[in-house]
Amino acid sequence: MRRREWRVVLSGSVALVLAAGAASAQTVARWSDAQPAGVFFNDYDPNFHTGFVPRVQEPDRIKIHLARGNQLRIRMVLPDSTIDHYLEDQVVKHDLYQEVIDKGVIELTSNTAWEDYHQKVVGEGLHEKAKQSAAATGEARRQLNLEAIDRLNPERLYRIQKDFNAMADRWRELLAASQLGEKPELGDELDLINELFPHRLFVYELSDEQEAAFLDLVATAKAGDAGTFRTKTEAFFHDITGGIYAGNLQAGKLDYWEYTAIYPAGTYDTTTRHDGKRIPMITTPGIWYFMPRMHGNGMIGMVDYISGAGYYGLIPMFPYEYGGGSAYNSIHNTGISNWIAGHQLLPREWTKYTEGSRNGKPYNRVALTSRGPVSHGCTRLGSGHLAELRELLPSTSADMQGIVNYRNISHCYDVFDRKGDGNVEIMGVQYYFAFRHTNARVAKEIWAQNNRKDFYEWMYGDEMNYGPIGQVTFDDVCEGKFVGRKTREGKHWQGLTLYEAPYQPETLQFYKIKGVERLSDPGMDFNRELRRVGHGYEVDRAVLRLD
Repeated sequence: MRRREWRVVLSGSVALVLAAGAASAQTVARWSDAQPAGVFFNDYDPNFHTGFVPRVQEPDRIKIHLARGNQLRIRMVLPDSTIDHYLEDQVVKHDLYQEVIDKGVIELTSNTAWEDYHQKVVGEGLHEKAKQSAAATGEARRQLNLEAIDRLNPERLYRIQKDFNAMADRWRELLAASQLGEKPELGDELDLINELFPHRLFVYELSDEQEAAFLDLVATAKAGDAGTFRTKTEAFFHDITGGIYAGNLQAGKLDYWEYTAIYPAGTYDTTTRHDGKRIPMITTPGIWYFMPRMHGNGMIGMVDYISGAGYYGLIPMFPYEYGGGSAYNSIHNTGISNWIAGHQLLPREWTKYTEGSRNGKPYNRVALTSRGPVSHGCTRLGSGHLAELRELLPSTSADMQGIVNYRNISHCYDVFDRKGDGNVEIMGVQYYFAFRHTNARVAKEIWAQNNRKDFYEWMYGDEMNYGPIGQVTFDDVCEGKFVGRKTREGKHWQGLTLYEAPYQPETLQFYKIKGVERLSDPGMDFNRELRRVGHGYEVDRAVLRLD
């Protein structure tokens, strides 16, 4: 492989000695918008996700992006197996939850998310639809499942249709006009390669064979042989994308389905200066891969590691950087214990919030993520969003290993053609909480009030032109560029609109395993196994205490 040197920037839980940067926006004011957010609960019990996301078992089809604005985007190219077995998977998952409840293996605690989820399954008629799907074939089966994915996951499913021959012809003109030189720089080659399928290709390194094939394509383009160029381009495209589109490219037409989810994210507890302004800092930018955690205070040796520290919510986290000792940087949950009663920042109305409370009383705590500088170096998601992310990913630890995590430099945005229709947007999300916390993990200061206008003025400042949802624009922004495993400032865009993904409710059901300590090996195994339901994976019923 032809690679460029890269440097690890240690941060956060990897380098706790770094001091948090000063920022003038910090206040101890109470949040004024009382609309509930996050996950309300009582104790750090095990939990399972009560939502309807699809699972993709092939890691090459999954890409994760973190960028300016403090949001994490996951994009998945859906394989036939995920689509065709979606309804079946949802029913199998529901019925497994039902079985461990009915057989008394677990006791539900804190909330009634299970009951809400069960009623949704019944109300949607998922069992009957799954039977219809199993009896159907071909396009009829596909349509039943696609309709279900779209209905149960609004604004996340996209059909991408492209004229691949037209893409190749446009690319041929670009390569024919290029001036790479005799010994081109990798970054210049990657710029041209990624233009074949903009905002879907994020190639960041080339093998010697791939580079030779690309340079041959450049020569073919300059020679003007359009037919040969199309044939070679298709082969090259399948090679650099790992063949994930092979079944979706027929007779010069590319036609497939994508699933995209966007979550608010917390980043390292400091700011950086760009163009004279203070903005949240993204540490360890570049390309990082999910890895098994081999050190820690929980069961080790797997990517879906569960920490024994209660404030991590007994939800799998996803390590991507090892820092020595037991320190890792990971994607994990809020990492915060917000006791509601007497809290100086939380809306007072939350002290009386009882919706979905299993005992009918107000909750003790709320797990609330900060969309801003907050972490010791990791990337934080809401607890419900982290559990949902786990549902999207492959069932096994081995199949999660190596999932690519693209991390922008702090001032560059996630610029993306969400629908694949040429409408390029800046990615964002409708979530407006940002805070810092003490060393004891208690929220102590807010970065901005939790209304959209105040939050955006803090997050984006004069980079944006404020307006209603769907009408926030930016005069000039950069996107990230990845060369080797480093991130650089990439292309600049003018006049882009901010796409504000709806905030997805965080759905978790808390439980206790009868007769099993939650932090014991059997408890951890149970917690992890219950989250692994998906086509192609057979759950271990002995681990789940069902056999």
